[in-house]
Amino acid sequence: MNQLLSLGKTVPLDEVVRLFSDTIRSVGLESCGPFPEWLEQILVHHPEKSALMLEAGARIEGDLDLEVDLAPFADGISCVVAPGDLTVTGFIYNANLEDGPSLLIGGNLKAGEMVMAASTVMVVGSCTVDRLVVCDGDNGVFLVGGQLIAQGLIDCDHEILIVGDVKATVASDDLGNMRALLVAEVFEDPEDPANEWPEGDLIRERLLAGLSVFKASPA
Repeated sequence: MNQLLSLGKTVPLDEVVRLFSDTIRSVGLESCGPFPEWLEQILVHHPEKSALMLEAGARIEGDLDLEVDLAPFADGISCVVAPGDLTVTGFIYNANLEDGPSLLIGGNLKAGEMVMAASTVMVVGSCTVDRLVVCDGDNGVFLVGGQLIAQGLIDCDHEILIVGDVKATVASDDLGNMRALLVAEVFEDPEDPANEWPEGDLIRERLLAGLSVFKASPA
């Protein structure tokens, strides 16, 4: 987290909300309900906290852990803001199903892998991920104003809106294809085909161990 702090400065949350309200309006996303709605919720949920505004074109070497009990989020920061593009060479990671810092990106996002739970992740531009995007739990949201390019997208009861094209193999509870696409080890009962809901913790454990969660490499 020291690297993260060195890349930006602390700003009030209301300043961030005003900035991103202007940004989503300038690209025509103000009519996409979840964008302005979730932006306002960032201020409603944590009015007393601040945001970390990164430098333009910031690059984070390694992982970005979005966990409320880690610094700097345990010290009064609830939101990371990239006014332009952002590159994260490793994981963007959040495992807490109840709460998580927000990540707002005014340009494009590039990441090695994304594993999200209760965090709000809003990308005004497009999102390119080298490996997988995992969205777990109904308290988080993943919003992309452009296209999503990744090897795979796993949707476990998460609010997701991709305005542009999705170029990824999608495993989703809505599509009913979890058992067909994912390895048995990510289900609570690996031997029971009626158990169609994968466990987010098991998915995270396998990814952190470098193990596959898809039966075959997603196209």
